[in-house]
Amino acid sequence: MKTKKATVYLIAGFIGSGKTTFSKKLESETGALRFTKDEWVIKVLGKNAPKVNNFEKFDGFLTGLATDIALKCAAHGIDVIIDDGFWYKRQRDDVIKRIRSIGANVKGYYLRCPKDILEKRALERSKQASDDSFVIDKEMFTAYYKFFEEPSPVENFTLIDNKKDRILFAIKPKDFLASV
Repeated sequence: MKTKKATVYLIAGFIGSGKTTFSKKLESETGALRFTKDEWVIKVLGKNAPKVNNFEKFDGFLTGLATDIALKCAAHGIDVIIDDGFWYKRQRDDVIKRIRSIGANVKGYYLRCPKDILEKRALERSKQASDDSFVIDKEMFTAYYKFFEEPSPVENFTLIDNKKDRILFAIKPKDFLASV
């Protein structure tokens, strides 16, 4: 039996850029199965997970597990959303290579937001109860931000310019090239 060619949606962006909000909307609009690794981590370790010993190792393990399961679904023709942030170019390149190897379509979105707004959102969100975000303090935010590698225009992600609270609009990759 032939399965349909799945689409794998990759959601890239830093803490507070609106990735999970966007992913939930995309899930609702497309019917794709959403994999938000942070929700899994929170269910296991709680909202203060980044302060747990060996968090980076555990986070890496769950990132790999979520991606493996998502790609297994895609290989069976199920559209999936991988809401992981994809902070590193190498990580984006590796997962895109894996997606192509199973014959699925790739659709990447990059949620871009100025650093000051990201920080404000992350710190405000940390004060409120939420099932899908960690408690992040200013020191952690600053330390993590150093690791973020913004997707470049040649990576062909659709840019979501999320400068204002809850306002999202898409810029096609060719327009993203012109804006850089």
